[in-house]
Amino acid sequence: MAGMIIEIPWGDEKRVYTDTFGDREHFLGQWGMTPDGRLFRWAFSGGVIGAGERVESAPATAADDQDLAVQAAAAVGDTTVSVTTAGAITVNLYQDGYMFVNDVDGEGHLYAIRSHPVVATGSNTTVFTLHEPIREALTTSSQVGLVKNLYKDVIIGAAASTAGATVGVAPTEVTDNDYFWCQVSGIAAVLAEDSAMVVGSGIEKGVDVAGAFQLHDTSVNLDERNLGEAMNIVAAAGDSSVVILNIL
Repeated sequence: MAGMIIEIPWGDEKRVYTDTFGDREHFLGQWGMTPDGRLFRWAFSGGVIGAGERVESAPATAADDQDLAVQAAAAVGDTTVSVTTAGAITVNLYQDGYMFVNDVDGEGHLYAIRSHPVVATGSNTTVFTLHEPIREALTTSSQVGLVKNLYKDVIIGAAASTAGATVGVAPTEVTDNDYFWCQVSGIAAVLAEDSAMVVGSGIEKGVDVAGAFQLHDTSVNLDERNLGEAMNIVAAAGDSSVVILNIL
């Protein structure tokens, strides 16, 4: 059902699904919608996240983010690519993520990854199986990079500097290695960093409190993304606030 919007019954957006059973249920990033139109993305946690806390994508793996050598030519129509990786990689670390060609033959193309085996040590060749066929032939001169799915191993949004992108809000308490619906749009209760958030104001990621939001100050934070709009006045720092999310 990938590509379709899953109907989420009332209250099911607050359920979490443990990894114990080994059932991914949906493609990571799959859309879900409650009857009132709130939108969610199917995600997998890489740590503990509290209800109403901002969720970030996992940090990129710098050693394998670009300039990896294609070990064997891949023709148009192939669905596997052999790549010499730089760092050790656990099995399916990049499942539902992406391979992009960053230089030489095939440059500019991006492909969704279906699966790959474990790489125990660095500088080993591994075969990546794709969800889709190669559209422009790759040669041994081609260079590629690997990107994890935005919704795989997500973590609580860090305070101050961040290593990932804001991808949503946890609608309930989430533990490590849980599948859950991460809210991205519509009315939500979120953790407020301070009381400066007022009705009609834009919001952005907080800088002092992990998982929090703060006022989107366009006069100071020109480079920060507006993540939604506040719907009520926050009584005190650390309280939860109601906002309209727009994180898509």
